[in-house]
Parts: sequence; C-alpha cells; structure tokens
Amino acid sequence: MKEMEIARFTSVGGLLTSLTVLLQSAPVFLPVVGLALSPLSTLPIALAAVFDISLGITVLFSSALILIMVSPQEAIILLFTTGILGAVMGTLLYRKGIIVSILSSAIILSSGMIILTYIVGVPGFGDLADTLSLPFTLLTFFIFSLIYVSIWNICFRKFANYLIKIRLISTD
Repeated sequence: MKEMEIARFTSVGGLLTSLTVLLQSAPVFLPVVGLALSPLSTLPIALAAVFDISLGITVLFSSALILIMVSPQEAIILLFTTGILGAVMGTLLYRKGIIVSILSSAIILSSGMIILTYIVGVPGFGDLADTLSLPFTLLTFFIFSLIYVSIWNICFRKFANYLIKIRLISTD
C-alpha cells in the first residue's frame, strides 16, 4: 500500500468508525431518539466495505472496541446485528449483486439475532422467543431479517449510487 493510500485508509476509517460509534451508542445517551438512530450504524460500515473489504472489517472491529468502553451491550449488538449486516451488505452488494447480498445479509442477521437471543441472552424481540415455539421463532426472525435487509439493500444501493455519481466513492 502506498503512503497516500495508507493515509486515506486511516482517515476514512477513523471518520466512519466515529460515526458508527456515535450512532450505535445513541440509545445510551438519547434513550428515545437513540433507538431510531442506532440501526443507522449499519451505514458507515457498509460504506467502508464498499470502499474496501478490509476497511469495512476494520471499522466494524474498531467500533466494537470503542463501544466496549461506552456500553458493552451495544458493542455486542453491533458485532452480531447492525455491524455484521453492514459488512456483509457492503461487501456483497456491488461484488455479487443485490439478490446474493439480500439472502446472505438475511442469513447473517437472523443468525446474529438467534445468537443474541438464545446464547448471549439479549432479547431480540422481547418476549416473542419465550411465547412462540422455537421453529416459529426462527422463521419469524428470518422473515423479519429478509424484509429488513431488503429495505436496507435497496436504500443503500440508491445512496451508494448517488455517492458514486458525484464521485465521492468508487467501486473499482
């Protein structure tokens, strides 16, 4: 990597990491408004992954490390849901197409929700997991994930296309 590329990688990564941390930690500092801002932490990670796969992974893990100091629960949520969704979506959308991106993102997001709900113990859907049977809960998680990531992929593709059009990012 050339010296200028390293400087650009570091500065863009730092900006996207700080934006990710601010958005993901919003529920800690702004309890009501923050819940609406928190899902947007997917966006900076996806942008980083479109720019460069290693940058997306770097932004994801550096954001998680910073969030551990702010709120460990938000760091875990970032690693298993919003963050990994951004990394997968940004990596696959322009490299493999929207269908592969949607299906892969839905599988990753629903897997993360299952891990958070059944292994870590962070309730993904409140009492839903307790009241429904396991197969129905898993199906609900996957259907929700499929709808959620479809919306994210379509909106993100429009946003990224705009950024490409104004030459702010490139997919080369």
